Amino acid sequence: MLRSTRSTLYERLGGEELITIVINEFYDRMLEDDRVNHHFIGVNMDVLKRRQVTYFMSYALGGPMHYEGNTLRKAHSGLNITSEEYEIAIKHLNSALRKNQIALEDIARIEAFLRSVKPHIINK
Repeated sequence: MLRSTRSTLYERLGGEELITIVINEFYDRMLEDDRVNHHFIGVNMDVLKRRQVTYFMSYALGGPMHYEGNTLRKAHSGLNITSEEYEIAIKHLNSALRKNQIALEDIARIEAFLRSVKPHIINK
């Protein structure tokens, strides 16, 4: 497991380089999963991945970029993401993080953050 005394989760994860690898792995898993891949039909995946790496993930993990996009609620409005689909996404992200040897305590922090924003993303 990767361990470090670096101050932010973004830095402990290896910054943009490793986060890019994890995000690519995550979306590869999502696109291969017939339970959730319908959400990405017609989506420019290069733009989505880049946005996740350079803005949201950096912001959520304490990185150097400041997220200035839509609110999570607005960005996911109309996508009708269910609670079950959200849980599938969390599992895929956890798998991508583990594959890249991220420390379990850091995976737990990321999952806690994702659970805290879940009400802003799922369709109610």
